[in-house]
Amino acid sequence: MDRFSIKDLENLTGIKAHTIRVWEQRYGILQPKRTATNIRYYDADDLKLALRIALLNNYGFKISRIREMNAGEMTALIGKIADPAFRLQLQVNEMIERTLDMDPFGLEEKINTFIGRHGLEVAVEQLLFQYLEKIGIMWITDRLEPSQEHMAANIIFRKIAAAADALKPTQEGSKVLLFLPEGEFHDISLMYVFYLLRKAGKSPVYFGSNTPLGEVQRCLQKQEVHCLYVHLTTNPHPAQTQRYLQKLSDSIPQALPCYVSGAALGAMELPQLPNLHYLHTLTAVRDKITSL
Repeated sequence: MDRFSIKDLENLTGIKAHTIRVWEQRYGILQPKRTATNIRYYDADDLKLALRIALLNNYGFKISRIREMNAGEMTALIGKIADPAFRLQLQVNEMIERTLDMDPFGLEEKINTFIGRHGLEVAVEQLLFQYLEKIGIMWITDRLEPSQEHMAANIIFRKIAAAADALKPTQEGSKVLLFLPEGEFHDISLMYVFYLLRKAGKSPVYFGSNTPLGEVQRCLQKQEVHCLYVHLTTNPHPAQTQRYLQKLSDSIPQALPCYVSGAALGAMELPQLPNLHYLHTLTAVRDKITSL
């Protein structure tokens, strides 16, 4: 934890590992530490610096100029740049810094300020999903403590849930059952779909994470549901996902549409089943659920 490889820096900053090595050798910046067994690594402070350098470099500042700046000069320059794309990426970077520092108050303040200026939907779709993608990279590669990941995810979930609760529920719109498969606990995207459905005047039923298909079947026996929505975030072996989709299709009536989305659908051959409909982008999800 708090030790990052050069590949980690590449994934999180967008700067190629080869370029980082050139910067190290030619300009003396981003110098790695070494373990007792001589393995190179970067710490959290190095990652924070790399994010700032990459941000300025991507915006057009030459590395030869950036290397001459001290921390205060770099901060002052960043504060003067008003370009919206730059400010958005800066916000993501600062949220990552708050996460590494285990600073829930600073992280929540950043999110609240952005929501106050731009609204929840812009915040979720432009800022928070991008931030969560980078946090996910750190989580998958064991570069983030579980407490850091849980802190960030719970703050974001609460913001979306609060916005959904502020909308007046209705029983008049299409009834949509939302759930995650057993073993799946990352329900931020599912809660956001719940928010979008409620905003669109639908009547979502939120089962949430870790839902056995038997519970879905029992609900269908007791309530009239117009369609189902399931989100697959984690990415197990493709064969495991395919088996789940087949089991899901077999567990519900053939005439009942079930919409499936999530990162786990990428890079795999999806079984063509009569009652399952795949939505590969957030735009596709939004368009479909608002037209139900």
